[in-house]
Amino acid sequence: MAESSWPSPSNGRVIDDSQYEKLGIAFGPRAGVVGDYTNPQLVYGDSTGMQIKIAADRYALVRGHMWWSGSTIFTKSISANASGSTRTDLVVLRLSRTTWDVTVVVINGTPGAGAPSPTQDLSTTGSFDLPLATVTVASGASTITAGNVTYVASHVGADGNLRVPSVAAVAYVPTPYPGLTVAMDTGHLLRRNASGGWDYAAGPRTLFTPTLTAASVNPNLGSGAVRYGWYAYGPGPTVTYNFFINFGSSPSAGSGGYAISIPVTCASVYGGGHPTVGSVMCADASSGSFTVNAAYIGNGGTTLGMVGAAPVTNSFPWTWAAGDYIAGTIVYPA
Repeated sequence: MAESSWPSPSNGRVIDDSQYEKLGIAFGPRAGVVGDYTNPQLVYGDSTGMQIKIAADRYALVRGHMWWSGSTIFTKSISANASGSTRTDLVVLRLSRTTWDVTVVVINGTPGAGAPSPTQDLSTTGSFDLPLATVTVASGASTITAGNVTYVASHVGADGNLRVPSVAAVAYVPTPYPGLTVAMDTGHLLRRNASGGWDYAAGPRTLFTPTLTAASVNPNLGSGAVRYGWYAYGPGPTVTYNFFINFGSSPSAGSGGYAISIPVTCASVYGGGHPTVGSVMCADASSGSFTVNAAYIGNGGTTLGMVGAAPVTNSFPWTWAAGDYIAGTIVYPA
């Protein structure tokens, strides 16, 4: 077959449906609901029977084809479940390459199993589904409540980027590819990796309260003690973690080597158990002394240790007392 291009003056600039689809997916997201998550939410339950409701005047893009929900709310029936086990259905927007129409379709799940998979044919035949929501149907249910509907639709923003309502919804992003970045309303960015999973690419600063423990007897930080910290995701994915622990009045230093809790488990990326290293400052309020030590997290670790000339313990670099503090920062693989 000879090469071709479209639209072309040679055929009156007419294109067929499959050519239109190829144009529609050439740039930007392949599929998504247009706009934000509420106006209201596109698919929802409201305890009015065995049905879900589709919000009015909403738009979606499915492989270059625009869908409109219409000027009034409409419903889709959910079939009864008398199996004795809970069933999970999947609600999708389906592009049929027989009719070339996009319509809402409910795919019945198998009782006792998870949600069914969408059909996402990428050729010029078959169909392509944009997942919108899962519906939990209890055995013997007589109505679908708001809590039975979990919204999982990808949304296309005004900037052309994809947004999802939750981490769970990332599993339903249509035709993801390595390097694709998806935003969540939490402010986090997720990026598709080469292994077919998702990594945190960036995120907002999140508060975290650190806990100081000891190997034998945990310390009591005393009255008026201060513990605060924050963390943020970065590319890699990595976690930047900053913490501050200030002993209050009449504390007990406990017994044994000190460790500090971390917000996210450290990934096991190094061989031989090699640690990730940061820095920590220890301050002695009574003498005005300071020490700068290494903070470290072992491969797969859930706590942070500290070491200078020796490991930081209840009695090193001094016996901890009122007003003393520990502050540090570390960047480690998540």
